[in-house]
Amino acid sequence: MRARFLLLAACVLLAVFAYDGVVRLLLIGLIRLPKLPAELTLLTSILALFSLTHAWYSIGGRLTFAFFGLSAAIAWVYEQVGVATGLIFGAYHYTDYLGARLGHVPLLIPLAWFMMIYPSYVIANLVLDGRAMGTPPGVSRLVRLAAVSAAVMTAWDLVVDPILSGPYARAWIWENGGPYFGIPLQNYLGWLLTTFTVYLAYRAIEQRVAPAALGPMSAGVAALAVAAYGLMLVSDLLSGVAPAGVAVIGPLAMGPPIALAAWRLARLRDSVSIA
Repeated sequence: MRARFLLLAACVLLAVFAYDGVVRLLLIGLIRLPKLPAELTLLTSILALFSLTHAWYSIGGRLTFAFFGLSAAIAWVYEQVGVATGLIFGAYHYTDYLGARLGHVPLLIPLAWFMMIYPSYVIANLVLDGRAMGTPPGVSRLVRLAAVSAAVMTAWDLVVDPILSGPYARAWIWENGGPYFGIPLQNYLGWLLTTFTVYLAYRAIEQRVAPAALGPMSAGVAALAVAAYGLMLVSDLLSGVAPAGVAVIGPLAMGPPIALAAWRLARLRDSVSIA
């Protein structure tokens, strides 16, 4: 019963995100559909809840809370230090656009990290190991999976950062600018460092405590996480405020991991379990 509820909740949450973040935007000009209130905050929360419920179904409650806790804590620490010193991501500060803060960092930010850290984890697993969950034993496998997961996650920031730090939202401001739509290249090294730390810490635990799916881990279940990553790309590109170049860069950066993960899933679709 719990497994069915979690899987149903994940499907509903992803459907709501797809409706407001993609379908509604595609139909603008043809039909005016209602949009969610407090759109950015609510859509972020919805996709973060999708990641939590899908993870709970797929890896079990204990590992989900460990994954989320490590992601939120590590991301907040790196962001807090980054804003205070400029040493991690470059010199930047948050505006009031994202709401209440803990220290220098909006409370929404740790949620936003996990909402994409989890789908990126699934995609990296599929690309490298042909299975959606788990970290095989061995230091080299641990480091390799953490590094690829970090690269998949950082690819998303090539899309979202120009949007949210751009003139429409100005959710954060780069104090000295930079060569990539006003963003310093150091930011992407900071993203790689932050996400690599999260994945390394979590996957080290996962090597000792194997994921325990609450229900069958079919290719269809794993595909939901891949779809979440892809829907975020489409939603960002349909926002109407992405710089023109991002419409090319986004698919080039995020498309290959999506395509490779989808290819793996197509080959495994007849398998009973891919955990």
